[in-house]
Amino acid sequence: MAQEKPVLIEAAPSAQTEGATFTLQYKNRFLYSKYNPQKNILQAIQSLNLLPGTLVLAFSPCLFYGLEDLRKKCRESSSQLLCVEAEKALYDFSFQVNEEKNIDAPLLPYQKNTAAGLDEFFYNASQKFRRVIRLDLSAGVSFNESFYKNFYECAQNIVAAFWKNRLTLVRLGRLYSKNIFKNLPLAAARPSFEAFEGTVEKPILVCGAGESLDELTAFALGDKKQAQERAAAISQSFFVLAVDAAVPALLAAGIKIDAVAATESQLAIEKAYIGLKAHCGQDQNRGGPFFFFDLTSRAAIARRFARRSAFYFSEFDKNVFLSRLKEKGLLPTITPPLGSIGLTATYLALRLRKVQDVPVCVLGLDFSFSAGRTHAKGTAQSKALYIGSNRARPFVNFAASYGLGTEKVPEKGGRDFWSSKNLMAYAALFRDYFKGAKNLYDVGKSGLELGLERKSLLEFLEKEAAAGSFGLEKDFGQAQEWPPRSLAFESLASASAGNCESFLRGELTSLQALADLLSKGEGSQFRNKTSSLGEQILQELRGREYLYLHFPDGSAPSLELNFLTRVRSQIDFFCKDIETALAIAAR
Repeated sequence: MAQEKPVLIEAAPSAQTEGATFTLQYKNRFLYSKYNPQKNILQAIQSLNLLPGTLVLAFSPCLFYGLEDLRKKCRESSSQLLCVEAEKALYDFSFQVNEEKNIDAPLLPYQKNTAAGLDEFFYNASQKFRRVIRLDLSAGVSFNESFYKNFYECAQNIVAAFWKNRLTLVRLGRLYSKNIFKNLPLAAARPSFEAFEGTVEKPILVCGAGESLDELTAFALGDKKQAQERAAAISQSFFVLAVDAAVPALLAAGIKIDAVAATESQLAIEKAYIGLKAHCGQDQNRGGPFFFFDLTSRAAIARRFARRSAFYFSEFDKNVFLSRLKEKGLLPTITPPLGSIGLTATYLALRLRKVQDVPVCVLGLDFSFSAGRTHAKGTAQSKALYIGSNRARPFVNFAASYGLGTEKVPEKGGRDFWSSKNLMAYAALFRDYFKGAKNLYDVGKSGLELGLERKSLLEFLEKEAAAGSFGLEKDFGQAQEWPPRSLAFESLASASAGNCESFLRGELTSLQALADLLSKGEGSQFRNKTSSLGEQILQELRGREYLYLHFPDGSAPSLELNFLTRVRSQIDFFCKDIETALAIAAR
């Protein structure tokens, strides 16, 4: 029977060692050499070439041999060490050795040996790591090989995701922050997305703007004599939740859109909304889709449809400023940062359905495209190609298919399609994030594989009962008007709007004080003599990450002159943004 507790055993004397050394036996296995327990570990540490900003994952430390040498290398390279033990008995032993011998090793708590625990460690770490390496400090890793492999890969993925997000924030971080300020008054006066959860009773059709959407629009437009009846059949069968880029194609086909998932923050998305306000009619309380806006969505669009909207917030970053908004009750429903509007729309749909038996179908989430095309017919992107075409430049976009960064991929329809690394990453994230979701179906004929059970959209539409194609016992027909009138058109109490206005005014005052500090230094009227000037500036910068989040070196505040000069230039812009937000709040 294997022993269940680790036992210290004195190692055999060796010419290479001085004094008594110990090995460790656990489950009838020696975790170190019986003759020179430290030799292999010290050699491995000596051969390490640590680059700056490295996180060293020291697996199964047990007796912590070589720890001081490893710490020295970490200090010299500005790297950091984290010890991890997955075997409970060995963890308890390591913890005891760490405490009794005052080793002060950074041992990750056993209950935090999870992806969430690792994510928390990275968030609280004093530095931003550039790379991760693993180092096995004992043979204890053999008891949980798959855990250590997955833990190491998870750490690598977190580091890679952080720097990928940094590139996104450098490009879009300032725009996100600008839109947050301008959307805050709108969100404060509207219900949060959470109020609409569990309100949809009939099957939900999530429509992206990929080419597989053509199947739906072609069905609606295929028979001119029955076009209205077909469009009505779609509306009666489904609750249609469209991404904003798909809106023009659906409207052109006469398909009623129940709700729009609006995440895009950039100017380019304006083309998808051309004519939509006229479609909604003069009275926004009647007709037209309902809008679910991200707090980072383009503010001009959110204002346009404010009376038929609810807000959510994709947590694109974790910082003190966003925590302050949350503490003030100004952040709406928080959703995971999925990166793609198609994934976000699917996530919203799963939360909108009343029960898990309500099917959710996805269409147009292709994450790939055929040669010469990028989007479904009738979308703003396709219309732009038509408008710009002539005899010398036909209605095609081969640059997207054959340009740098794209490759031919296998797709579920059997045709040749192209995709990029980003799109393929979104498809992989979709498969991973939504695996196991109940009654989630893929009804698109083209595009990358999404890992979902596939259903035929036409079969579904040809059934008299909406639930027939899915084998449901209950016919899910929307029993009442959606959205509930009490939620759709009723603004929140003025206390929420007052809280938002108070926050914005306080932020404007603080920015003006910080600008004065940066310009006049010790001569500023806002100078607090209880701390140094640098400490006061850093204190003001903490919690206002939006001032430097988009800097290439903006992962943390700095007192370097170059950094502070750039911060000073941003303050004036954000003061104007906040003044605009205050004007919106006053309307």
